[in-house]
Amino acid sequence: MALFLFGALALTPFAHAEDPNFEGTKEAGQAFTESETKLSAEIGGAMAAGNTQFWTLNGIAASSHKWSKNQIAGELGANLGSSLVDEDADGILSNTERNSGLKATAERYWTEVRYDRFIGKQDSLYLLGGALVDTFAGYDLRTHEQFGYSRIILDSDTTHVVGEVGLDVAQENFVEGVDPKRADVIAARVMVGLTHKFNESVSFSDTLEVFENIRSPKDLRMINDAALTSKLSDTFSLKLSHKITRDNEPVEGYRPTDHTALATLVASIF
Repeated sequence: MALFLFGALALTPFAHAEDPNFEGTKEAGQAFTESETKLSAEIGGAMAAGNTQFWTLNGIAASSHKWSKNQIAGELGANLGSSLVDEDADGILSNTERNSGLKATAERYWTEVRYDRFIGKQDSLYLLGGALVDTFAGYDLRTHEQFGYSRIILDSDTTHVVGEVGLDVAQENFVEGVDPKRADVIAARVMVGLTHKFNESVSFSDTLEVFENIRSPKDLRMINDAALTSKLSDTFSLKLSHKITRDNEPVEGYRPTDHTALATLVASIF
């Protein structure tokens, strides 16, 4: 499957899915005429008290800087949650359950840094490094390194489509109770990203990534991240997003699919 996807995308007329406004160079191999820096942050959460008690908090900070024929971008995020737990599943929080206090129900942190070297108006080569902590998916720490090729497929006034092919090398360290304790995964990666502007205020984006374990081709990991963004002002936007992660060979004892639906306020700082 990996060879088929690599071959198909390599023949397709692919830049960076996380920077849909990037226009590339004016001519093949030409450097950017001006440097540009971007910084944004988004935050969302919920809280309840009374018959039930919980809180959730989600936050992401992202930045990028481009100069000459280069771009470096980074992202830092967290998804946290805590609640009182109905341990006997009778539909009522007893005094004993309330007195036991809040217990963590979500704990996910991640960070990524990426460097792109542009080799033309539509093409770039990239290097990426990242780390993930997701105890409720079985990961005490998951680090990975990635390199590949990115190309613009379509770039119009309203629609931007990019695709990427690459290789991802991951080091997975699992939480207590999982045997074996760690694993190394070398995977082929294919990504297609779409951004569409309905008008000056509303836009939609969707990114699909597929990872195929080279050593065990039946081991597939898929991540789809879709978002609808409405601009409230020059600085603030409202973002509704849904992310699904599917691993058909998850960490032993854990479920293969995770869904995350968020409503967040995004601030474009500069």
